[in-house]
Amino acid sequence: MKVLKSIHVGVGGRGLWPLQEARAERGFQPVALVDLNPEFRAAAAELVGPLPQFEQLQDALDQVPCDVVIICTPTLFHVPLGKVALAAGKAVLVEKGMAPDIDTARDFVASVEQSGLACSVAQNYRYSAKERTLARVLQDEQDPHYVGRPFLIEYVQHRVRPDPGTLTYPYASLWDMSCHHFDNLHYWLGAGFEQISGVAYAAAWSAYEHPNNTSFHIRHRSGCQVIYTHTHDAAASETRIRIFGERGACCLDEDQIRFTPRGTRNFAPEHWEEVPLAEELGLAGLLADFHAQVCDGREPGISARNNLAVMELCDHAQRACESQTLQTWESS
Repeated sequence: MKVLKSIHVGVGGRGLWPLQEARAERGFQPVALVDLNPEFRAAAAELVGPLPQFEQLQDALDQVPCDVVIICTPTLFHVPLGKVALAAGKAVLVEKGMAPDIDTARDFVASVEQSGLACSVAQNYRYSAKERTLARVLQDEQDPHYVGRPFLIEYVQHRVRPDPGTLTYPYASLWDMSCHHFDNLHYWLGAGFEQISGVAYAAAWSAYEHPNNTSFHIRHRSGCQVIYTHTHDAAASETRIRIFGERGACCLDEDQIRFTPRGTRNFAPEHWEEVPLAEELGLAGLLADFHAQVCDGREPGISARNNLAVMELCDHAQRACESQTLQTWESS
């Protein structure tokens, strides 16, 4: 396995995960740390050793040979920093969301396509055991818990998050958090979302400047309807997913997934079965896909080009909230 030398940009908080996971046995070797905060750089150096430290990415690129740049800054800085890396001829792995708006996302993907370099977005949910299990029951006709052609998905996540952190721009919860869930929907159903309506709303006690909670009705070209709700102002955190198909229903409640075949009685399932979880790939799986993209040219589902469909869904969701009208578009 070729070991890729990686410069890490944004090494505090969420930025620590690539330093913990990007090891030689996985094909990565961190070679420099970039962050405006010297305390973050010092803490990261304790984790990976005394690497060269910089405040600016360009300085690191000028002085330290590397193959890839891994960017874990706030969303607003993903594209500007990604373009600096691409201009230097380096492959890029950027944290989710790829961009804070659709124009910026499209501009960035155009830059990636022009460069011919590998670029992926760290949409890591699709590598978890739960999301991979739901993909299996939706896609694998041989699986005993295959739900059949889905007609309805209910997707609910409430999060206790009183501190806005960097989510201080309009519809930040869409571009920074719902992008995870919208990527899951693309992972499960494939590209082809074409209609959305919904609202964004705030709570009176919220510390968020902008409406930070959303509810949407989304239609996929397959006919599957998605009812989606996400909040950051909740008093309790939970994740619930319900998938209803022609053969049965599959339900996720936090860490438990259950299946029931389509019943023959009114108002009651026949019985519930626990669904075995798929293998947990986690961030190691994400890095493996990015490594294969860089070294072998295999485009993963999380490539910047593929992730543009997620960004487009975020954009149509925002437009639906702003206009209070049904948004329709031609699916790609």
